Amino acid sequence: MATVDTTNVQQRVDWIVVLNVVLAGIAAAMHVGKATIALPSLQQEFGGSLASLSWIMSVFPLIGVFGGIAAGMLVRHWGDRRLLIAGLGILGISSIAGALTHDFGWLLVSRFAEGVGFLTVVVAAPAVLNRTTPIARRPIVFGLWSTFMGGGIALSMLIGPSLGNWRNDWYVSAALVLMTAAALLLTTPADATVSRQAATPVWSQLRSVLRARATLTLALSFTAYNLQFFAVMTFLPVFLMQRLGVPVGTAGVISAAIVAANIVGNLAAGLLLSRGIRAGTLIAVSAVLVGVAGVCIFYPQTPASLAVVLCFVFSAIAGVLPATILATASSTAPSPSLAPLSIGWVMQGNYLGQVIGPVLIGTIVGALGWSGAMFLMMFAAVVGVGLGVLLLRTSVRTG
Repeated sequence: MATVDTTNVQQRVDWIVVLNVVLAGIAAAMHVGKATIALPSLQQEFGGSLASLSWIMSVFPLIGVFGGIAAGMLVRHWGDRRLLIAGLGILGISSIAGALTHDFGWLLVSRFAEGVGFLTVVVAAPAVLNRTTPIARRPIVFGLWSTFMGGGIALSMLIGPSLGNWRNDWYVSAALVLMTAAALLLTTPADATVSRQAATPVWSQLRSVLRARATLTLALSFTAYNLQFFAVMTFLPVFLMQRLGVPVGTAGVISAAIVAANIVGNLAAGLLLSRGIRAGTLIAVSAVLVGVAGVCIFYPQTPASLAVVLCFVFSAIAGVLPATILATASSTAPSPSLAPLSIGWVMQGNYLGQVIGPVLIGTIVGALGWSGAMFLMMFAAVVGVGLGVLLLRTSVRTG
């Protein structure tokens, strides 16, 4: 298999590699979405409360909170392509194992293994793209890559109900990630610098990444983004049914479409970054607009039809933030070879927001009703603006 040395990256984009990596991310993200669709079926088969069953979904972000930078270290030492394929393999095999089990405890174990595989994928895939893409084209490529989460979750929400039962969903999701792993094996070049990188002391690498202010700022920006985005999206079907009176079937379709609208912002961010708009500016402006949309969604006097439209606006604008953060993460690394560690550190901020957001909004709504969520939207917006301004004042290498 041919290799690519990062010191002499080609000046054109290999769109076959980009397409396969993005498809791999979408297939991996379907393992996130499948759990949401499967909850009613899982409760019927295994019993238990929704609180206990929620661990089926919560295990992914919990692994990410503690394991992001560790995954980055593994990617740097073993190679991004190798770890990406391994992560997809772990996802597929664990999903099959979960479908075969009839014990809830073992299902949780399989979901933990899936979470490890998923984290490996979301850290290794950007590292592959960063290595194989010319600097000037990275904003566009990372804009495409950032569509994987919204695309995968939306696709899972759309096709999951038509598969009959949750086990079929697990099997189909496994088949898709294993197929993308095979495609990557055939089309994606290996990293020629792995053997040289492995000789660098681990703690020296870690200290330099943790001391990088711009990387930390991006990680916290990801946290603030997810305080808003996942706080809304986690309970979106419930919100549509309880607050707006939307039927359960319609709520699922609308929710999938709203999640998919995030892709609009992902692609827009790539274009804006490629035209020279600074990452800090995009983060600050998007945080304000998302905050305003979020407040209007939860405002008690907002008409139902307008609230649905605002959910689409909220999701579309919010998509600018992850694309901007992911496109910028590698450029904040102390050195190009440390990009996987910086990406892993930023992803830990991403998962921290995913853990905290749903808990906060669940607590707030339980105490104050849906209108109380406005305060979380405003708080996250203020934090996001502050972090965007801080990033503008921090030196970040650009193409």
